Amino acid sequence: MARAAGRIYRRRKRRARLWRRGILAALGVTAAAVLLLTRRSPLMQAERIDAPTPTPVSQAFDQQVESREITLPEETWYAIQTGVFSTAEAAEEKAGAYASRGAPGTVVADGDKWRVFIACYGSESDASVVRQRLGESQRVETYLFRWQSPELRLRLTGMAGQLDVVEAGLSLLRQAAEELRDTAILLDAGELTVTEASKRVSELDGRIALWRQTAKSRFGNKLPALMQSMLDSVVRWDQRRKTLEEAAGSATELSAAMKGQGMTLYQELLRLKQSIAAG
Repeated sequence: MARAAGRIYRRRKRRARLWRRGILAALGVTAAAVLLLTRRSPLMQAERIDAPTPTPVSQAFDQQVESREITLPEETWYAIQTGVFSTAEAAEEKAGAYASRGAPGTVVADGDKWRVFIACYGSESDASVVRQRLGESQRVETYLFRWQSPELRLRLTGMAGQLDVVEAGLSLLRQAAEELRDTAILLDAGELTVTEASKRVSELDGRIALWRQTAKSRFGNKLPALMQSMLDSVVRWDQRRKTLEEAAGSATELSAAMKGQGMTLYQELLRLKQSIAAG
């Protein structure tokens, strides 16, 4: 009887040990799963591609790495150029002279030359009309420069939520430059008041702030080079917004500030695309 009781006791003790081991193993698997789902991968990569290829659709959000192809479209701004110089100093001097007259003299580096623009338009016809008016009424000699941003195809690799943020950010920065340019045109034409134009800037600021908050939640502190460049541009937006707010005293000042800031942002996007294309 005693031997039977001992065997029963040993079996129960062995089952208890197996039960405890099972619980510990289950907890270990659960902890690993939680860590996998909550971790933010900083290893997002971007590479240039020459032609698009099929991309599988995934329902995962931040649970697995995927690849996605996006296209940054070709775009042309029609810039009214007032001079081209062999040194940056000479170009800055020319730009300063126009700035003192209320025009946004913006210096754009182009290889070993520096161009000075006073306005940009989304269509050639709009730019031509303004050039003609400047020549007839103010005797200002200008040249129509086609400021081109080439198409760029990218393959992005990272968590799905991260890729969403990058794609949205690239689109938002392009839209911001265009909105500043086009709002200035409407302001010049009297189709918008200073208050209405300022409201557009405020709405744009809200969209940029929301994107920045989302980007930080997706990537944390460790940022890939592409994201760092985009966030740097967004940080500079804070100063741009301040400049626009300070210029809201008159339609002329606000229009000049919008043109200048829009052209500068467009130039930043060109540099970003060039750096990606260079690899």
